[in-house]
Amino acid sequence: MIYLYAITDRPERPIPAEPGLEGAPLINLVCRDIAAVASHLTMVKVPPAEANLWRHEAVVEALMVDRTVLPARFGTVFTDEAAIQGTLAVHYAEFEADLKRVCGRVELGLRVLWDDNDNQPLDANHKKRLNGQRPAISGRAYLLSRLEEERQAQAQRQRAKALAKKLHTLLTQLATQSTWQVLVTPRLLLTAAYLVERERVTSFQRKVEALSTIFPELHFLCTGPWPPYSFVTAGIAMIPSEDMENARSQP
Repeated sequence: MIYLYAITDRPERPIPAEPGLEGAPLINLVCRDIAAVASHLTMVKVPPAEANLWRHEAVVEALMVDRTVLPARFGTVFTDEAAIQGTLAVHYAEFEADLKRVCGRVELGLRVLWDDNDNQPLDANHKKRLNGQRPAISGRAYLLSRLEEERQAQAQRQRAKALAKKLHTLLTQLATQSTWQVLVTPRLLLTAAYLVERERVTSFQRKVEALSTIFPELHFLCTGPWPPYSFVTAGIAMIPSEDMENARSQP
């Protein structure tokens, strides 16, 4: 078995000395002016243990020091070198286009936490429910109560969307591409990724710091710079696994 870390440009450059999974040396599989960086593997499937996740990330980050990378999804395994070479040949045009698009750019991640509960009024029945009591309530009153709860939830979603859009719009001014989601969980107001020119990374980070001052009720977590996991569109599944995303989002 063989494990894929990334597709890169500049295949003539020496491979970093960074060890791969299981301590295996990295190899460069070249197809015209692109290459796949991989290492041989004894496992059929790589478990998403923290050590494996960070070994994958360490290899990709070592590669991006002096070349453009299209990072592979954690756990991308092929049967042999010929299988990777075949993938490079079939998807060559896509890989080449993606490499040109992300060249000179990195990914910055952002998570914004909020707590909108303080803005939600609690009626007497709601307070009783929180205290473990079952208030006497008619069927009509119950339906009206449910309708009011839904109205408040809808209003909260609208507030969240408006606030997230405002933050996102301000940050996209410093990015060439972006992807974002609102309220993935009730507390996670905004989760986003931004493709940013290397020379604008500091400006982007300062913008996030400025927003955290303007919105002290929000908690901003900006991570990176990372390889451009969220902005690869080529044939292999390149988006990072949920385990990798969670590991990368830790402070």
